[in-house]
Amino acid sequence: MASVSMLSTGRSGRAWSIGLFAAYLAACLAFAPAPPLLAQDAAKKDAAPAAPAPAADTPKADAPAADAAPKADAAAPTGESTAPVARKSLLRWAIEASGPIGLFLLCISVYFTALVIKLFMELRVSEAVPAALVEKLETAIKDRKFQEAYDACRDNDSFLARLVRTGVANLPNGRAEAKEAMNATQDEIVTSLEARISYLAIIGTLGPMIGLVGTIAGMIASFQEIATAAGAQPKPEKVAEGISTALFITLEGVSLSVPAIFFFALFRNRIAQMALESSKVAERTISALLAAAKQNKAPSA
Repeated sequence: MASVSMLSTGRSGRAWSIGLFAAYLAACLAFAPAPPLLAQDAAKKDAAPAAPAPAADTPKADAPAADAAPKADAAAPTGESTAPVARKSLLRWAIEASGPIGLFLLCISVYFTALVIKLFMELRVSEAVPAALVEKLETAIKDRKFQEAYDACRDNDSFLARLVRTGVANLPNGRAEAKEAMNATQDEIVTSLEARISYLAIIGTLGPMIGLVGTIAGMIASFQEIATAAGAQPKPEKVAEGISTALFITLEGVSLSVPAIFFFALFRNRIAQMALESSKVAERTISALLAAAKQNKAPSA
């Protein structure tokens, strides 16, 4: 049973690792730099609508021809420029538009990623119910070495070891008292584990709020540019800069909140599964311990 649970846990861990790598790869592809735009192409687009001047037989045709010559000379340097005008990549644009609020969200994202990896390694059924400990307990009870069974739990700090240790310590007061003490210990362990994953819920709640702050700041910057134009034409790039700030920070806040809420629910279900499996094995161990103790006393009677 323990080996099956360990195998399923390993498979789920590998599946989550593959999923996280695929998400990271998709993000890298989304932020790939855009191809540059050549100035020569832009010059061709500007020069395309212009049609050649029609030929005229009248003497007035000399004057337009003379005026057209300087214009052609002036346009010549523009047409000769073939240097590429590099466009900003989406990643660079996002970094510049996000500003300090985006940097704060990035720091939270790094902490969030480290916390999720750590919880994936610790919140596993194989860690809560170690197969080696179960084997030691079964062997010690079968050989009626009760002190050895207690020492095995005392030297271990897993979920199962703490429950069995509590049950064995309260067995002299009766099985009902031992079970009640085990339930109290189980509630204590579950509460401490849920406190550790509560940071994911906090991140999931604060993500949209931080994004809303960025939205308000970006819209204020855009409207400030429009309001302070003093009747003149507002600069479109300044207005677009504020709007992009609002949109990017909103996207970053929501992108951080959604996985945080998802992993909070995932780990909460894992804690419930760990508590269930540990409780079942602990009760089975206590029952086997009592049965072995009764068999040990029967021949002496």
